[in-house]
Amino acid sequence: RLGIMTAVLLLVVAAPLAAQRPGSAQRRDSLPARVLTDSAARVRALADSVLLEDDPDDESLAAPPAGVRQSISMQSMNRGYKIGSSPISENVGLLTYRWSAPDWSLFLSGSPLRYSGNGTSISGIPPITARIDWSFASGDTLRFYGRSGSSPAMLDSLQAAAIGAVSVSTIDLESLSLGTPVMVGARTAFSFDLGNDLSLGLRAGVEYQPRPTGNASVYWTGVTLLGGASLSGKASDVRWTGSVDLSRSNADSLPVAGDSVGRNLFQGGGAVSASLQFDGPLTSEGDATGVLGVWYQRPFGNDRPDQPNRLLPVGDTFGAYLTLDIPLQKWILAPTLSISREGASDDAQLQKLIRYRYEASSWAGNAGAALTIPLTRQIDLTPEAGYTVGSAQAVFSSLTAGSGSGPGRRPGRSTTTNFTSAIRGWWAGVELSISF
Repeated sequence: RLGIMTAVLLLVVAAPLAAQRPGSAQRRDSLPARVLTDSAARVRALADSVLLEDDPDDESLAAPPAGVRQSISMQSMNRGYKIGSSPISENVGLLTYRWSAPDWSLFLSGSPLRYSGNGTSISGIPPITARIDWSFASGDTLRFYGRSGSSPAMLDSLQAAAIGAVSVSTIDLESLSLGTPVMVGARTAFSFDLGNDLSLGLRAGVEYQPRPTGNASVYWTGVTLLGGASLSGKASDVRWTGSVDLSRSNADSLPVAGDSVGRNLFQGGGAVSASLQFDGPLTSEGDATGVLGVWYQRPFGNDRPDQPNRLLPVGDTFGAYLTLDIPLQKWILAPTLSISREGASDDAQLQKLIRYRYEASSWAGNAGAALTIPLTRQIDLTPEAGYTVGSAQAVFSSLTAGSGSGPGRRPGRSTTTNFTSAIRGWWAGVELSISF
């Protein structure tokens, strides 16, 4: 309802701005950078965790605009997923503002949402994001950024279980950002021209979240250090980029008196990731373009991988994605296809007489499309929709050691729980953007 009302309001405000529509190639170049579909959103969010130049919102930094540009966009996104017999729905309204100049850019975003699942409904606001970038030399960027705390700032047991009913790394949920405290950070990126169309990128960053108070569950990372490197070049008209990145956080489990598990939903440790992406024209005229990529992420030091806001423990994740931009006269069609898989296993001694082991995995394939329709020179309407298929499975077992064999001795006890569930889902949304 919020997204529909907002779209109507923007249409009324923008109606007097009607102008002649430019050609498709010119139109595509003037569009503000945006995430087209859920499948693309997740893999690009992984890249944005460290990379500045691979962030789709930073495309203007690589080729600074001649003057000041601004854009406002309002998006309504609706999702529905089902894993086994657990259906959920999520409705998100996203408002973003971008301002860019030759050396500076500013970005603001907020997104109220409503989540329903497992008999629980959550109305809230994920962290409001703000960032400012300074391009102090060609390819060299300094970023300062921050996020507000989410609302709700913490999750009770019912809310965590509701999100955890379908929460796996291979599908998208904005609600995973609920229960997050305030954060501030800074990142810098440097680019070095190696000749022969080769470019080396180096980057580093630091993020800080103050230690939260209270007794409810929260996703707290403490101090996080970020670093990475990339190498890019050209093969004919195709640009390729390979990247390796590392992150490490120092947050503990936020232990509560009488509870050794703690209330921190962050699994601890860090992650190393690698990606390879190809970007280039699909035709000799260059009016259609495509992006093909593969990626891999491996967590380390995550001594709390099995959290109540997740259906499966955190594990290795890898996948591939393809996004096309195809002009249809004045319109631009952007189909997206992706597939990803996550796997996790562990065999741990929880206490002196108890062993806990699990093997879990999930995979999901996402197919979607967005259609950018220019209403005027400054205004674009972009509906999009997609569908998800996949499966999730896990085997959890615990073994309690007995006191030995023979008369009067207690035997050990073993408990095993397993499930295999199909993943089905969809998303549909519409975005209205104004550029000036």
